[in-house]
Amino acid sequence: MVGQSYRIDDVYEVGKAKVAEFARAVQNFHPAHFDVDAAAALGHDDLVAPPTFMALVGFVAQRRLFEETLSCYAMPQILQVDQRFAFHRPLRAGDRLSCEVSIVSARKVAGTDLIVVENDIFDQRDQPVMTATTTIAASTDIQAPDDFLDVVEKIMMAGTVAVPAI
Repeated sequence: MVGQSYRIDDVYEVGKAKVAEFARAVQNFHPAHFDVDAAAALGHDDLVAPPTFMALVGFVAQRRLFEETLSCYAMPQILQVDQRFAFHRPLRAGDRLSCEVSIVSARKVAGTDLIVVENDIFDQRDQPVMTATTTIAASTDIQAPDDFLDVVEKIMMAGTVAVPAI
């Protein structure tokens, strides 16, 4: 596994409406997320996305990783134990993002697989925007209850608030 790397085929286009919708959802009300003039006053060409917006792109990359490369693990067998971000520049509306996923290291510790994955996100000019390094602990020996995913969905949706579109 170590050394495997692939580029996600899809390109994620960052739209103004998505930036504002995401900012509202995470309750980040900085004017640069909603107003082009406020973003321009800070030196940006368009709306600036909150830093956590990158999670949308990372989710697509991680899903493909587990569907294709680490398919021996089911979701209940995986635990994210560490994540670090290196931001190379702010993410802006109009960016077209692609992602390269690499398995940096893998080792077994006390019967658990520790896997380090790196996601490099690039813009339409192939310039780096962000690098995310994630460490996961996984084990195929763990068996989750049949209703595990239903329980997780109930927990995740318990505090959900509808966010109106712009």
